[in-house]
Amino acid sequence: MLNRFFFLLLSVFLCGGWLLDAGPAVAAGDRITVEAEAYGSSRSDALLKAKREAVSQGIGTVLVSETEIKNFILQKDRVLTRTIGSVLNYKVLEAKKEDDGTYFIKIRATVSTASIRQDLAALKILLESMDKPRMMVLVKEKDGRNAETAILDYLSEKGFELVDAAAAAALMNKDDALLDRAVKGDPVAAARIGAANGAEYVLVGSVAKSVGEKNGMLADVGMVSGQATISARVINCSTARVVASKNARAAAAHISAETAMNTAAAKAARQLMDRKLFEKIVASFQDTVNNGAVLEVEVRGVPDYRTQKAVRKALDVEGVASLAKRSFSGGTLKLSVTFRGNADSFADKVDGRAVKGKKLVVTDVTGNRLSINLK
Repeated sequence: MLNRFFFLLLSVFLCGGWLLDAGPAVAAGDRITVEAEAYGSSRSDALLKAKREAVSQGIGTVLVSETEIKNFILQKDRVLTRTIGSVLNYKVLEAKKEDDGTYFIKIRATVSTASIRQDLAALKILLESMDKPRMMVLVKEKDGRNAETAILDYLSEKGFELVDAAAAAALMNKDDALLDRAVKGDPVAAARIGAANGAEYVLVGSVAKSVGEKNGMLADVGMVSGQATISARVINCSTARVVASKNARAAAAHISAETAMNTAAAKAARQLMDRKLFEKIVASFQDTVNNGAVLEVEVRGVPDYRTQKAVRKALDVEGVASLAKRSFSGGTLKLSVTFRGNADSFADKVDGRAVKGKKLVVTDVTGNRLSINLK
């Protein structure tokens, strides 16, 4: 029988030379203020890179070494660096457009490794760095929308841009097979619905409600216990990837069984967001900003295997952290590219690049999905 052992070694490198190129730095508790600068294809691209540089310089990196052993023989040794931390606040010190069309930005930023879940100012900066992604919420709940309303209120308070609740309500009133698959956790179905309604992310889930047995103190005072369990997922609509998945359970008492169950549903939804799901959403967004977004890239017009290798090499531009081939069939090459920047910045870098006497032509950019023709 084959034995496999996986070893994950995490080392945080905190060296004194962090800030030599980043300008003055001031530390206060778990926060540190640094100056960082960057160039980009646009002002927003340069600003995003400057924020990333501030986190990288101010906090450091985690070095991840993954070693796989099979039958006591080393199979692979892969080393990755990932930046951790977030920008709490920043000030633009200098911004200008260079003669070559690129943009330069210098900022002073305060960064920290602490959670920003309760820091509305830091959350606003994070959402701006993500280009203010729109979230759609679809929660299936019998005889009510208590959980969905609680989640919408929570996200609104945190500064998220939300797809019109009326559009979501209209969808929930439809007896649609695609919708049913989505709320049951099918990421592809959820992504299709979210994208069709202008959302970058969609939160889908379902609520089960019930009434507890009448006994004890509650029965003595004529009250019942309403109980609710909510299961939810957050899906990236461009890639159909699951960003976060959690569930929560709550109970509430009332003389009305219906009111008790509805109150329990709203309570379970708030607990889901406050204690579990929202933290994972924020962590995922921070990782995207710091270490790059996953872009799904499709290149058409690739005639043979050698050419697809040349295409992959041409797409490995500055800012690409990793590039994985998903498939190559019928002249179409599909890739997942982790890029430190947004889809438009990646498109700017690869559009027009030469491959074996032809050129890469970006024909469509939708969310984190790009279509390219080799002409």
